Amino acid sequence: MIQYNQITHLISELLYKHDCVIVPNFGGFVARHHSAHFSKGNSLLHPPTKQLLFNKNLVHQDGLLVSALMEKSAITFNDAVNELNDYKDYIQALLVAKKRFELQNIGLLYIDAENSLRFEPKADVNFLLEAFGFEPVVSNELVIEVEKPIITKQFEDRKAISVAPEKQKKSYAKIATLAIGLPATLAFLLFAAYSKPMKPLLQSSLNPFYTPEKTYTPDKNHARKAFVINAIEQQSIVEDNNGYGTFKLSETGNVLVASSNESEVKTDKTAVSKYVNTTKHTKHFDGNYQVVVGCFGIVKNANKLVNELQKNNMEAGITGTNAKGLHVVSCGGFNSKEQATQLLTSIKASYPNAWVMSK
Repeated sequence: MIQYNQITHLISELLYKHDCVIVPNFGGFVARHHSAHFSKGNSLLHPPTKQLLFNKNLVHQDGLLVSALMEKSAITFNDAVNELNDYKDYIQALLVAKKRFELQNIGLLYIDAENSLRFEPKADVNFLLEAFGFEPVVSNELVIEVEKPIITKQFEDRKAISVAPEKQKKSYAKIATLAIGLPATLAFLLFAAYSKPMKPLLQSSLNPFYTPEKTYTPDKNHARKAFVINAIEQQSIVEDNNGYGTFKLSETGNVLVASSNESEVKTDKTAVSKYVNTTKHTKHFDGNYQVVVGCFGIVKNANKLVNELQKNNMEAGITGTNAKGLHVVSCGGFNSKEQATQLLTSIKASYPNAWVMSK
């Protein structure tokens, strides 16, 4: 019984790859291809299928099922032929006894009322590999709506209807109101003009150049915002290379930024073009690199910076002027760029505008 179920399963596997599988001396299962179709009854769109038919006249030995059974069970040709004969006899015996034989995943063989052999394929099995996994899809037909005609209104020329103008009736009530109200209004204005309580109000409303008298009362409770500084220590102002200097008004006061009368001078980070002996702070540094602290258009400012550097135990001096006529203040000369960079790093916090210049 187990061997018979294996043969039925083998036939099912062969039907996926072949269109015809013959059981010798019994009949053949033939596959027929059907394209995708639409079922209007249940609104289903079916995928392409390969349906089965049974032909009892195909009884010859084509070798397909025998070869597959030999490979599947590892038996000889004669043994495979004998097992297929037993399988055929088993099916025929069940058809005689029960009038039906069900092949798993293939279909149903049965004997009808006219004693004829019939085959009904299994409806939910599709042997077409290209449509594997496809299921019927519910698809409703599109309802075609009838396009409504566009109705356009035609322009109709309207005829002009001429109406004769009605004659306006004179309103004697309005004339009487003006005749009485106008003299009364003028009398009231004349009375108000000569009345002392109404005179300022009337003049201010009628005369566009009238200005009422105003009085001023000083505010005695005005808070005093200014304060007097008895003495302030005079500080020396050092202008930077842009011509601006800063100093504090007091210990807790704001910082005042003052501009010198000289023209604005900008820093030029170029090499010294001319060596000029200007003051006692003039100095010449040897080496290919020197650290420049600042450039000034005013010699006084350059001397102040040199004094400040010397107070900080630094060797400094005015090394000359650049192409724009600015006095260059340097604080060291070196043969290597690394030594100049080390000095620049040490003073960068106090003099952020310093840089290394190569000759």
